[in-house]
Order: sequence, then structure tokens, then C-alpha cells
Amino acid sequence: MIGNVALLGASCAFNPVLLGVVLLTLASERPKRMLGAYVAGAFTWSVGLGIGIVTVASSADAFGGHSSPSRPIFDLVVGAALLAGALWYGTGRAARYKAAKATAEGAVEEGPRKRTLAERLLAGPIPLAFAAGVALNFPSVRYIAAMKEIVVANVSSHEQVLAILLFNVLMLSPAIAPLALMAFRPDGTRAAIARIDAWMRAHAHVLLTAVLAGLGLYLMVKGVVGLV
Repeated sequence: MIGNVALLGASCAFNPVLLGVVLLTLASERPKRMLGAYVAGAFTWSVGLGIGIVTVASSADAFGGHSSPSRPIFDLVVGAALLAGALWYGTGRAARYKAAKATAEGAVEEGPRKRTLAERLLAGPIPLAFAAGVALNFPSVRYIAAMKEIVVANVSSHEQVLAILLFNVLMLSPAIAPLALMAFRPDGTRAAIARIDAWMRAHAHVLLTAVLAGLGLYLMVKGVVGLV
């Protein structure tokens, strides 16, 4: 269980949007406080939601036990969704859709560029950075898959909470690591994150395709084996 949860959490760390948010906070006048508030909001929301999902799903047997046919079927459905996402990115459709949307918005809008939700939230007071951590961290398919792994493992509630914490630490590691490094090398941290962000944005379609395809194939095989 821990291995699967860790794998899913680490895969969620490949997130160019999260790195962009980190850069926005590091460029602010109070980078430590802004990034700390963002991480606090994201971590509190994601962990709390995870505990709620796992508690309710465990009580309702929503994902089934080890022998339940609903477990491999869920793996197949999630695996198919991840493979569809890999196909979306790998064929360039995501990039074309994003470019077309940007062109359409540019044709409609005139004057200064409209700021994104992240930019608006992270440009305000510290409580808004906390709110940004909540608003920008809604559950993904991989998040739900990780919670399912925790539910069907049939472990104690303490172990479930530890697994949820592990998943979220790995998922938010692109923000947690810079926050820790800010205490020792604030300038070096900014430069390093900027380089990583530029590299990830340049290779985002390859990274996302590989991560989604790998996890999708893994879950599909796991689901097929579970049905046999």
C-alpha cells in the first residue's frame, strides 16, 4: 500500500502549475510567509479532505475489499482515464487547445493582460495565500487513486493518516522543499526554482505523458490481474 501511495504522490509532484505558484510567492515582498501560508492552506485542505474521503469510503466500503470485484474495476477505470490523459498530452492536443484558447482570449480582450486566479490570490495579504493553497489544490484522478489504495489496504486508522500525510508531503514537495531551503539560501533557492520551472515547462508534455502513461498502464495491468 505504502509503495503505491508514494508512487502516486511522487507523480503528483511533477506539476508545472505548482512550481509557477512557488515562483510567484518567492518573487513577493514576504516570500517565506507567503509560501508558508500557501503550503499550510494546501496541506491542511488536502490532508483534511483525504481523511474525510478515507473515513467515509471505509465505512461505506465504497472501493471494496481485497476480494471485491469493484476494486479491479476501479483500477481499470482510473487507468483508462490516465491513459486518455497521456494520449491528450502526447498527441499535442492539449498544447493545441491551450494555444487556441489563448489566441481566442487575446482576440477578445484588449488592454493589460488579465491576471490569473493564482496571481490575484498571491498578490494580496497572507490569508489570501492560504486561500490559494485551498483553491488551487482540488483532488485529481491520482489523488482519488491514492485514497483508494489506503482504503482497500485494511490498515488501522493511524496507518491511514500516516499514509495520507506521506502522499501529501510528496505531492507538495515542490513547495515544501523551497520553503525549507529559504532559511539557508534564499537567493539560491529562487534561482534554482526558476531553472527547474523553465526546464519543466519546456518538457511538460513529455513529463506528463510519461507519468500518466506509466501510472495508467500500471493500474490497467493491476486491474486485469485482479479480475483473473
